Amino acid sequence: MRAGEDHRITFRKAEMEEMDWAYQLFKSGLQQYIAETWGWNELFQHHSFLANLPASSFIIASLCEEDIGGYCLKNKTDHLYLEMLLLTPQRQRKGLGTQIMQHVMLQAKLQGLPVHLSVLKNNPAHKFYRQLGFSVYAEDSFRYKMSSAVAKTKPV
Repeated sequence: MRAGEDHRITFRKAEMEEMDWAYQLFKSGLQQYIAETWGWNELFQHHSFLANLPASSFIIASLCEEDIGGYCLKNKTDHLYLEMLLLTPQRQRKGLGTQIMQHVMLQAKLQGLPVHLSVLKNNPAHKFYRQLGFSVYAEDSFRYKMSSAVAKTKPV
């Protein structure tokens, strides 16, 4: 970004026609790790993505009117579950993922809930989440299940 540019990320719910873009973002970011772990089946992945991440629950992040990524955060009884966090390749490693996660963490704090997520062990994103204060609470052969610290105060 150049000096003087607006660094504020804006958020909006995705429209149905934007989900193909979101799927391509998912594919460019995660195909390598999924393929290494289980193999890549295009039909299965595309169907699963659309079934688990409907447009109504996918939030698109934009910077200077450019769509740079998005996330899906689901409300559970005792936590918020980060289903997916995606950034365009050219916008990665520039602090924007951290800004999006700060937005997610603020939502969790306002609800007095921790954020849980699952990340493949071969995906270096688990280091990113650790830097943000997430810790592993469970794991299996393929993934880490991580949680943020529980927000201590829930607004009345």
